[in-house]
Amino acid sequence: MATIKMAATISLGLLLLLLGSSLSIPLMAQKIKVEGRVVDEETNLPLPFVTVFVNNTAEGTVADENGKFDLEMEAGHYELILSLVGYENLVYSADFSGDLPRFVFEMAQKPIDLNELQVDGERSPEWYENLKLFEYHFLGNSRFATSCNIINPEVLVIDFDQSLLKVYSTDFLIIENHALGYRIDYLLNSFELDTEKKIFHYLGYPRYTEMDGGKIKQRRWKRNRSSAYRGSWLHFKRSLLESTTDMEGFEVRKMKQVPNPERPSDRSILEAKQQLKNTKDLPYSIFRDSLSAIVSKESLPKIIDKVEPDPLKESEYSSVTDGELTLKFDDFLQITFTRGKVSREFIHSFVPGKAPRSPYPVSFLRQTAPVSIYPTGLEANPLSLYLEGYWSWQRMGDDLPMDYKLPE
Repeated sequence: MATIKMAATISLGLLLLLLGSSLSIPLMAQKIKVEGRVVDEETNLPLPFVTVFVNNTAEGTVADENGKFDLEMEAGHYELILSLVGYENLVYSADFSGDLPRFVFEMAQKPIDLNELQVDGERSPEWYENLKLFEYHFLGNSRFATSCNIINPEVLVIDFDQSLLKVYSTDFLIIENHALGYRIDYLLNSFELDTEKKIFHYLGYPRYTEMDGGKIKQRRWKRNRSSAYRGSWLHFKRSLLESTTDMEGFEVRKMKQVPNPERPSDRSILEAKQQLKNTKDLPYSIFRDSLSAIVSKESLPKIIDKVEPDPLKESEYSSVTDGELTLKFDDFLQITFTRGKVSREFIHSFVPGKAPRSPYPVSFLRQTAPVSIYPTGLEANPLSLYLEGYWSWQRMGDDLPMDYKLPE
């Protein structure tokens, strides 16, 4: 199974998709105003024109020449992101509700990175090949992802050492998704792809802006966004927060990875190979067929998935307290979305004959520690959560803002 480690964008997509991202409308209705100013950490002088936005939403603003800003946003637990060229990105996670103080944010200057000094320089053919590899794994290859364009790849710092591809951006990476109608300004903190282990994760902070378009485009974007939402990680999170997973078409089962009983041990296979070699020059051996049968099973997977037949109740793997969701489970969760079907692009992403047989999108969750999800959909500790299966195939090209609302 392909794996994406969860990131602040998710939402592979860690991510993220890794993500790479949330509740009922009544809870989202209250608007509040966040006010503050931004200063240099060392000099305490105001920093003008700092970009201030709510992670994974369309809410944002720019500080004035005196470093002051005010931002109207929906109440709830969010991450506020501050960004300015030459300074470290500042991430402030808090419950923005009730009476808020006037914030003062101190930003630290970023140390000079020699790799960043080469961003405006001439690029080699190898750099462009690595860019294609990054785009494929970061944006994905779904029908929505193929409609995405990266407008300013020159802000990317790309390093490929042996089997590890590392990428980050020196400024906002601008992505235009012409299938979903979004412009995404993405602060990419890190992207790592291990081409040998076929595992990648990314960490970043997107801001969404709806693109302009006529009535025909608007209808198409509305339809595509609804399609991208149904069965997604965002859809599943909301259904858990609202206790409607069954109603929404999700089936959740417990899954373990166990040794394959059909595959002999490595030691047995090695011994069978040696005995076959010893019988090679004999005119006849009654053991040859049985030894060959053992060796023929060497290609079978050592580990297989064992899925429990009965779906779980939400209370068996999660709990909701004061609107905050906590995922608690061992091993894996298998999530099947019974109201959708796998896409043709998903099937074609596998080696012939190796694609999953289920006609429905099937995803898997794994965590290294209990994961909490706020009512807004923000994960408290996203790097402890891994998405696999269909959700790991869906990347930034399929992502929606965390505050997306399905049309009535």
